[in-house]
Amino acid sequence: MRIIYDLDEMTETARGWLAGGSVGFVPTMGYLHHGHVALMQAAHRDCEVSVASIFVNPIQFEEYEELIRYPRDLPRDLQLLSNAMIDVVFIPRAADLYPPDFATYVTPSNSPWTMQLVKGVGSLIYNRGVATVTTKLFQLVRPDVAYYGQKNAQQVAIVRQLVRDLNIDVELRIQPTIRESNGLALGSRNHFLTAAERKAASVIYRALLAGKALVDTNVRNSAVIEKAMIDLLVTEPLLTLDYVKVCHPDTLSTLDRVTPGTMLLVASHIGKIPLVDNIIWLGATNWKL
Repeated sequence: MRIIYDLDEMTETARGWLAGGSVGFVPTMGYLHHGHVALMQAAHRDCEVSVASIFVNPIQFEEYEELIRYPRDLPRDLQLLSNAMIDVVFIPRAADLYPPDFATYVTPSNSPWTMQLVKGVGSLIYNRGVATVTTKLFQLVRPDVAYYGQKNAQQVAIVRQLVRDLNIDVELRIQPTIRESNGLALGSRNHFLTAAERKAASVIYRALLAGKALVDTNVRNSAVIEKAMIDLLVTEPLLTLDYVKVCHPDTLSTLDRVTPGTMLLVASHIGKIPLVDNIIWLGATNWKL
């Protein structure tokens, strides 16, 4: 496993990819979990060259405290990457990606998934930060395929629009959500949840299943489904709800009625820990859970 820290070295390495076959890329912020490992296994299985990045992106955090608090354990991450048989690990330095004179940002606008939240997943700062770092990583790594988890619907929507609007030559492959035994979607910051908070967070998946149950009984009115999910979520006092949406999975645009391909989406937080999750109805009794 080769580890690259330098941007120029990454650029030179990427220039030689064509000779080695297809390149699969898994961008991460580190503190890896089994959800990340599943993405890496898919990249290793599908492509001749597998690449992962570890970079805690400072420009997608509203508060410096949140950036500093984000969990990190590079030795553990590198061991997991080695076990997953990743070929190249790219660990750029923030000072290199964003030098003092850095002044060019990628800012998505006029999109249904731009939630206009003040803070957290969906905020303008988050959207701009994710769009900017993704563009830079794609330029540096030059992957043929990039892998993301279904859980991170907001991030996936941003990347889909980037690829479409900026004509970036990369295929996106969205992999299933990996869950804890109580249904909670795996996330790096789940590490900060207490036992009581972890139990409380399980209400998110239960709310999604409540929405699923309505769809499975032929309820198609989005407002009815959203209300049922919200009514369950607000019973948990430790959880703060940001939003619930019945929406299109690619754009997160709101849908009045549920049709095959519809996503049920929850964004929330416990304390300062963001918690997002979703499920997608494929039609009949088939779901991506």
